Amino acid sequence: MLSELPDAAARLAALEREAAHQAALSAGDGRSWVSARDGVRPVVIVGAGQAGLVLARGLRRRGIDDVVVLDAAPAGAAGPWTTYARMHTLRTPKDIAWPTWGTPAVSPRAWFEAVYGAEAWDAIEYFPTTAWQGFLQWYREVSDITVVPSTRVTRLLTTTDDAPLELHLDGPDGQWLLPARHVVLATGIEGAGGRHIPALLDGLPADRVHHTHDDIDFAALAGRRIGILGAGTGAFDNAATALEHGAASVDVHMRRPAMPQISPYRWMEFAGLIENYGSFTDAQKWAFNVHLSAVDQPATQNALWRAHAFDEFRFLTASPWQHVEWTGGEIAVTTPHGIHRYDVVLAATGIAADLVRRPELATVARDAVLWSDRLTPADAAQNPGLAAFPYLDDDFGLVDRRGGEAMSRIHMFNHGARISQGMLSHQIPGLVGGATKLAAALSRRLFQRDADALLAEYLAYDVPVGVHIGRRSAAVAIG
Repeated sequence: MLSELPDAAARLAALEREAAHQAALSAGDGRSWVSARDGVRPVVIVGAGQAGLVLARGLRRRGIDDVVVLDAAPAGAAGPWTTYARMHTLRTPKDIAWPTWGTPAVSPRAWFEAVYGAEAWDAIEYFPTTAWQGFLQWYREVSDITVVPSTRVTRLLTTTDDAPLELHLDGPDGQWLLPARHVVLATGIEGAGGRHIPALLDGLPADRVHHTHDDIDFAALAGRRIGILGAGTGAFDNAATALEHGAASVDVHMRRPAMPQISPYRWMEFAGLIENYGSFTDAQKWAFNVHLSAVDQPATQNALWRAHAFDEFRFLTASPWQHVEWTGGEIAVTTPHGIHRYDVVLAATGIAADLVRRPELATVARDAVLWSDRLTPADAAQNPGLAAFPYLDDDFGLVDRRGGEAMSRIHMFNHGARISQGMLSHQIPGLVGGATKLAAALSRRLFQRDADALLAEYLAYDVPVGVHIGRRSAAVAIG
């Protein structure tokens, strides 16, 4: 159990002073040169989790001001860390690279050592989830990023290629319109669709079936028999959480004959791939992701141990759910092992890509190019779920099947970038590459928009620098 150091507050204050000093030393990329114009924000970031915060800081370091960050969650609750992320630790090794934008003092390790000490850092293998949430809140504060909380994008409209994007918002003060030049959707794993619940669960009473991303009242599951479909890390985290709240029993069912033993994600975590994945051809990107889906990855060891600590837990392999029936009092699940009877079932079945399901994309979704549009029917048939992902340009932007340019200013910095820009681009291991690439792209696109005005400003620039001809006099200060 982690314990904050007695002088953690003073150590954090010292770290913040050091962060300010480092930021001054590296000086970013110069003066502010992009701000709101005629009420149109240069960039609006939807999502104040790790991806949105890192990008916002990176844009400011590039001199791009007036960036608005929105989040649907209440203040301090952005991201999954206080909701469905029920693991005790992150799944990413603690020493993964982090985009510091020239300020190492704002790295996860610097914060952790300030709060818990260097010895505590050496003792952990993975970042504790509660600590990660604390780091992100501190990162937002020390980066001076203002987040507009409890605000949802109900609609995102494009008009002409040159016109601003229109974000229709719904927040605590009602509905309002926010125009922007670029919109970044940093909306996490569900950002390109939504929760996938298999059709065979459709006939169950609503209070007897949940997706593992749902806000589940685990205390209400005390004394209940629970069956979980799917055996990723989330399945075991939810199983353990239910048992910790007094569930009578929990079974996790995996359709594979055995738990995978190889994690392709560990191979992915190197700079060459993270920074250059976009250089793959479309055929290579498709082969990469089809293979990743086929081999999958094992559940994390800590999640497995956490669930197996309970005698009431069972892990069933080669156990696909063939039929599910509500009997009037319980749920009967037929598998190759026979019939299992549960009071409640959980679907640990991940997400499905479907842009139409996203309110912010519903009005433009049908005009967005998908990977299925770029594949042969035979290739798409290899994995229809992957084929439904959006096909993005090199700036993470949607591609308009009609040839328009406006949709390219809607940037999918979320799970929707999986095939086009890499599985890790918006996740912790890949932010150092993904956020850097997107920040550079936004800077370039905004510069291109303002090129004429910047050139005119340059040509008209006439501020004297105060050059003195001749010998230095005593009256001239030495700089």
